[in-house]
Amino acid sequence: MTDIDSRAALITLLKEMRLELGVPLSLYELGPPLVRQGISQDSIVDALYALKDEGVIDLPGNRLVLLKVF
Repeated sequence: MTDIDSRAALITLLKEMRLELGVPLSLYELGPPLVRQGISQDSIVDALYALKDEGVIDLPGNRLVLLKVF
């Protein structure tokens, strides 16, 4: 998968989880469903940091916090 596909898969998963703004989510809850879709760990990390750079999420520790609604 490309980084664009990985980013789209991550966004889709977050929408499906109905993550609320400011509520921390363990990164361990994101990895397995994305890896089962054939996305590599490196691509997941790239997608997470891209969303962080865009100000959509924050990554404190091993958690993800949604800062903006998709």
